[in-house]
Amino acid sequence: MNRQWVLTLLLACNAVPLFAVEIKKGGWLFPQPARAEKKAIRTVDTTDRIPGRETLMKVYQKSDGVIFETLEIEGEVYACQFHVKGKDDEPPTVYAIVDTDGDGVYESKFGAGEVARTPDWVIQRYYKKHPEGKDPGPAADAHRAQ
Repeated sequence: MNRQWVLTLLLACNAVPLFAVEIKKGGWLFPQPARAEKKAIRTVDTTDRIPGRETLMKVYQKSDGVIFETLEIEGEVYACQFHVKGKDDEPPTVYAIVDTDGDGVYESKFGAGEVARTPDWVIQRYYKKHPEGKDPGPAADAHRAQ
């Protein structure tokens, strides 16, 4: 009996993923940084495929209190992460939108706890600008997804 219950639970968990990337063909709405207050600019390391702290993160706050961060490498903005304040005692909602193919449309939405890797198109454009370097390939980022 116990074995059947565990099997049923495992099948139920596999049938309905706890986290899933939402795809919206027309794209998710990208905020307008010009209409927000810039709070900070910092460099972060988001990929092992480019040496050092390669990603420029710009932090903004909208008049409604929403905080968002744009992520870019060498001028190529590829993602935006949002922190929407929760009502009353609820925790904030955190999610990110990503342009996964470089067409300027932020079609992928990642929820809290999901890992969005730096898209290949951003890394490829980086190495076109820096031909002296060599892309170690996707395997270099394999440990980040864990």
